[in-house]
Amino acid sequence: MEKKKYNYKLTLKYIGTNYYGWQKQPNKPTIQQVIEDLLQVLFKEKITLVASGRTDAGVHALGQVANFKTLSYRTPKEVYKYLNASLPKDIAVVKVEEVPLSFNARFSAKGKTYFYRIYTKPDPFLYNFGWYIAKELDIKAMEEGIELIKKYKKLKSFAKKGDYLREDIDLRELYLKYDGDIIEIYITASHFLRYMVRKIVGHLVRVGHRKMDLKELESIILQNQPDAGLFIAPPQGLFLKEVYY
Repeated sequence: MEKKKYNYKLTLKYIGTNYYGWQKQPNKPTIQQVIEDLLQVLFKEKITLVASGRTDAGVHALGQVANFKTLSYRTPKEVYKYLNASLPKDIAVVKVEEVPLSFNARFSAKGKTYFYRIYTKPDPFLYNFGWYIAKELDIKAMEEGIELIKKYKKLKSFAKKGDYLREDIDLRELYLKYDGDIIEIYITASHFLRYMVRKIVGHLVRVGHRKMDLKELESIILQNQPDAGLFIAPPQGLFLKEVYY
């Protein structure tokens, strides 16, 4: 008789500064590897985590979601307490839930929200958590750039060359908040192309520095090819805020 399987959903937050992103890589510290190694000790079997999507080196998460299946049972409370007692201080488990076997953190996701932080006055406490830009930005021009981008569903020009590229994107929200010191750009979409948020921010900053006008930005979008979008914001300003199911 086949042994019963269990499926656990983890909601995680982490600082990405000391890691080479989410996905396992040979001889490099990654979020996935750290958590899997601990789970394998707890469950005494090989564990494979499936994430809602990979975050790149230096990128942070407030609400990453991952799941794993196992033949051994532990209560969600046990898993939660064990992981938070054992993980390094820059990774934390927010919640552990037992979910149906059909749940897949990646393929069950209905959408995600990311935000990107830019700070305009020197602040050492934001060094690993934002992109410092000293030169004045034209916020109104950036907002006009946002309104232009929102008109389009084909956004391959903001993707990584050679990555898996899905065609149309349901861009549900794209807006900017500015308090006089810090700019935060929020993006909610059905799915994201790799580098999409960082490339959108990179191009909006070019617009904000008046080095690119809206016609040039639209021309880049209409090419719909990763080669067209050349400007990418650094990773440390990017946060995965939430995943929706």
